[in-house]
This record gives sequence, C-alpha cells and structure tokens, in this order.
Amino acid sequence: MKKFFVCIVCIYVLLYFVSNGLSSDKFGFPNTRCSIMVIADQLPGGMSERQVRFVATHFVGSQKLTLNISKRIRFYTRYFKRPFVVLHYHLGIWQQNPKHTFIIDGEHWGNDWDYVNQHEDWFWHNEKGERVYSRIDGKYLMNIANKGFRDYWKRSILRQIKAGNYQGVFLDSANIGLLQWEVSYLDPRLKNKNARYKIFKELGYRTWKQGYEDFMKDLTQFLEKHGYATIPNTCGLFTTWDNTDYYSTASGAFIEGAFDTKSASDWKMAMDRTLRLIKRDKIVIFQSYLKKNEDITKRMYYLCSYLLIKGNYCYINYFHNKILSWYPEYGINLGCPKKDIIKSLYELEQKRGVYKREYKNGEVWVNISNSPYRIKFKKTLVQVILVGGGPVDRDGNYHGHLEYEKIDEINLFPWHGVVILYNN
Repeated sequence: MKKFFVCIVCIYVLLYFVSNGLSSDKFGFPNTRCSIMVIADQLPGGMSERQVRFVATHFVGSQKLTLNISKRIRFYTRYFKRPFVVLHYHLGIWQQNPKHTFIIDGEHWGNDWDYVNQHEDWFWHNEKGERVYSRIDGKYLMNIANKGFRDYWKRSILRQIKAGNYQGVFLDSANIGLLQWEVSYLDPRLKNKNARYKIFKELGYRTWKQGYEDFMKDLTQFLEKHGYATIPNTCGLFTTWDNTDYYSTASGAFIEGAFDTKSASDWKMAMDRTLRLIKRDKIVIFQSYLKKNEDITKRMYYLCSYLLIKGNYCYINYFHNKILSWYPEYGINLGCPKKDIIKSLYELEQKRGVYKREYKNGEVWVNISNSPYRIKFKKTLVQVILVGGGPVDRDGNYHGHLEYEKIDEINLFPWHGVVILYNN
C-alpha cells in the first residue's frame, strides 16, 4: 500500500510539472510552453566577459561555437542553473567546397574536402558526368542515396557533435526547393518542380523529394539513437510545390526567413506546415531578419506570429547586422497559453485574416488582412509598447525597455501584431 501511495504521488508530481511547462528537456532543449526563449545564430568569438554573462542569462542556445566559447558561456549557465544548447553546424545534402570551413573537432575550423574528394561516386553528377555545384557559394550537391556517402556522413557528424559537446546538428541548406535555383544551371533535370516529380535512377528510381526523406530519416534515426537532434534548415516553408515530409523525418526544423512575407496565402501555408511540426512536439527555431533595429512594427509582427503557434520547443531569433542583439519584447511575460497546442489556424481566427491567441496574462493579435481591424475590449487593458533594442555592448548592456499604455480599443493595421496584457 505504501509503494502504491508513493507511485500515485510521483504521477501527480509529474503531471503537475508537465502541465506547468516544466517537463523534461528534449535533447537538452528547454521547454518553451510558458516562456519566450531565444536561440542565437553564431555568436561572436571575441565577446567580453560581461557579454558572455549576458548571453548566459538571456539566450538559451546558439550554434557554430567552438569549445572555448561554449565553455565560457556554460560556466555562467551552470551557476545560474540555466540551460544552454549548442548546435553543430554542417551542410545537409551538400559538401563544403575547399575554401569553406566548419568546426571539425570542437576546437578547430577545417574541411574534410581532401577525404571526400577521393570518392567520386559520392557526388551528384549531371548527364555529362560532371559534378554539380551551387551557383551561390560553390558547395557540391551529393548523391544522398549512395551508401558509402551516407555511412561517412553519419559517422563524421556524430564524431564532430561529440567532440564539440553539442546537443545536435543544424543541417544547413537542407531544402530541395533550393535545387532549382542553385544547381539547375548545371543539371537541367532539376529545373522548376522536378525535385518533387522527376524520377532519378541515381536515387534508386525515386524523386529527390523521396530520396531526401529517406536520407534524412536514416540520419535522424542514427543520431537520435545516440541522443542527438537533427535540425535541418527548411527555409521559410513558402514554396508551394515543396510538400516534402519535414515533419517525421527529423528532430525539428530551423525555419529561416520565418513569417517574412506579405502574402496571406503564403503566411497561412507556412503556419499550417509549421503547426504540423509543433503538434509532433518537434524542435522549431524561427529565425528572421531586420533591415534596421528600429523597425518596431516588423519586430512585433515577428514576435506575435511566433506567439500565435508557439508550442513546447519553439525558439525565436531576429536581428539586423549583429547577432549579439537583444530586444525588450523577448522579456514580455504572458505566462502559459490557455490552450496548449494549436491544431489549426481556424482555432485562432477572429475574422478573415485576423488571429488571436489567449495566454494566462494576456493575449496576442496578428492582422494579415488588407484592412485595419478595430478591436474593442470589454474593459481597460494594457498594450505593450517597445522602446529601443539592438546590439549588446561590451559592458553587457543594450538600450531598450517596455512601456505600457492603458487602452479599451485599438486599431490593428495590416501585417501588424500587438500584445495586450490583462494586468501590469
């Protein structure tokens, strides 16, 4: 009877933590259910000690860091009992050209070109038998169906992850929609939508879409078995014809250029696709870019779009020209969402093109329609106003704060977002 009672207590404690967003981490990634969490891109190597301390107390992760940088950050995160995830950087379906480097052993930047270059059958070739490389940066497309290449890819990435004490790998340019733009000039077979529809003998009589899904699933199963996550760069998920299964083939997705559109149909499509990831409890990193730090409208739109669909492992980041930047809106305390996982945008729609999600401490609104939308509240509430924000200086300071304005109605303009608090 005593053991039975202890088990019941343990179950209740576990359920309490899960319900409050404190469930155990996923591959070391902290739970975001009740918080806004930021994972930065590659942080600068020459950070002052105060900047390092700022990173440790504000960000929850980064990528492309050598051990000397991540150890400095984790010295503080251990003290403050905060998580800090670091991802290894590696190309997804490409080989770096000889001029480009990546972290090969946790400490040094290098390239494995000399070894890979010995295996001609690992490379993708056009019908003339020529290697195919990107017109953008010269990286080489690989034959992802080749067993030798796949085995080497798995072993080398695993070795690099372990050496750098990473929690997983960020697989850049892992999106078949890029093929039509980057390599079809050398291999016309990959023009237009052919990556989805055309059958290739080299891929075992499969399309590039099917070959990619098999390749990524194989790599993910291998790395997850060893306790590490795969986070491919899927781009913004705006390519209509690209219906690749990014949802069950990897541990998550890095959505670069997230929300960056003025097309309502593209926005809805990308949000629906992202919800498929979130419903599966996948790790989702949203990264967007600013043309200037002072673009308050764009920042609030990015943040509110993120808050509309944020799940248990969803992270955000945007910046202008310096990655080590911080914005006051990251500190808004909305608490936990009233409804945990959004299954469909229809659950949020107030009017065509206007969406709302409720949290414990307030609500988030986004308008992607072509017309302003007048919101009238039943009582006086508080609108969050952003002031400043941007680079963190060497003294560990950034210039930004939140202000609050009491309102009972508001005009929400097209492609704007707003955060309303119930109390302040």
